[in-house]
Amino acid sequence: MRNILFATITIVILLCSCVKDEQYSGPAVIENITFNPSAPKANQAITVTCKITDLKSVTAAVVKYKINTGSVLSVPMTAGSLRTFTATIPGQADNADIFVTVEATNEGGFVAVSAQQKVKVAPPVMVYVNECDPNAKSMELYNDMTTEVDLSGWKLRKDGSTADKDNWTIPAGTKIAAKGYLVIQQDAAGITGFPFGMSGTKGFSYHLFDADGGTRNLLDNLTGTIIKAGASPNTIGRRTNGATELVLFTTGSMGASNATGTI
Repeated sequence: MRNILFATITIVILLCSCVKDEQYSGPAVIENITFNPSAPKANQAITVTCKITDLKSVTAAVVKYKINTGSVLSVPMTAGSLRTFTATIPGQADNADIFVTVEATNEGGFVAVSAQQKVKVAPPVMVYVNECDPNAKSMELYNDMTTEVDLSGWKLRKDGSTADKDNWTIPAGTKIAAKGYLVIQQDAAGITGFPFGMSGTKGFSYHLFDADGGTRNLLDNLTGTIIKAGASPNTIGRRTNGATELVLFTTGSMGASNATGTI
């Protein structure tokens, strides 16, 4: 009798165990998806973090994303402590819509897919290298935005060179008013102004980068037809504020609308 009772109890335990295993078979739970930064600027990488919970081991986790209406790309996620997983989406262009989902596969072969989320890249910051006066060794920046722009940490680069002498960081606290102009003078020490040269007899180019390293503008008088400034008061600038075409102004308009210059 005791043997029959023991056998019965064993069968019940095994059956319950099987039911329990079957009950918990299924995909993982994906939750707490966050983005850092949540409002990225152009070319700023985005770290995706989430929590993935599963009674069985998670064998793979990926972030799948597409830019605007483009094709789907994927980045593998790295497991961390407390069931957190992270991955990095490369920086994207101004105004891009990034559509993101997380997928997790467990050792049972079940695949969990999160709801799609969207990250919006910030709109363009329209600040231009607008005009250069090689004789006065100065350049004008123009802000085509309707809001003030903080230029702290922005950089100017001459002729595409990465050498320290050809790169200058705009000092902290430097701001340019909405629809305003900022004239920067050459400073050999590189404290208040750019340290590199500016020639009226040969070509030059100036890249403008934001504090995150994103390219904001390029005044290119180095490729194609080169404009030579010649003597003062000649300047080289965009035909109108922010325009692509460069022209020679026989009377410049530094600190004012390029439309007031004499071509």
